[in-house]
Amino acid sequence: MEEKYKYVDLSYLEGIADGDKSIVKELVEIFLDQMPEFTDGFDESLKDKNWLKIAAIAHKAKSSVVSMGMNDLGNNDLKNLELLAKQLRVIELKRKDSVTEAQKDEIIVLEKNFEGYPEDRIKWVRANANLSELENLIEKFNDICEKAKEELDHVVSTY
Repeated sequence: MEEKYKYVDLSYLEGIADGDKSIVKELVEIFLDQMPEFTDGFDESLKDKNWLKIAAIAHKAKSSVVSMGMNDLGNNDLKNLELLAKQLRVIELKRKDSVTEAQKDEIIVLEKNFEGYPEDRIKWVRANANLSELENLIEKFNDICEKAKEELDHVVSTY
């Protein structure tokens, strides 16, 4: 595809499709169909303060947005969102007056998720583990996806 877009870069899809525009179009349509699952899922989970669901959606959305060439959104913002949500769950559990054995195990598992990440990312997550930062990342995701959707709708209509 010769056309350049601001929010999406379909070079990865074009590479795996070996130039077959119908495959690229189909993959873009699948992503567009998935988008409400992500955006609505974030909004609903945020209302419910369901941190683990937010983390799961961020994890799932990451590979989808990266495949559309939104690398910074996927590899940075969504990864940070996933880790923030997990950290908020740890904080929530640790603040309880009494914690079950299952919840103690959950804390251990969630804290192990941070192993292997660069120290600066872990410090950032711990320093920014608050509702406001989580909301900002979700809002950024929703805004970028809305703009990307316009570009991808154009791709679908021209392929």
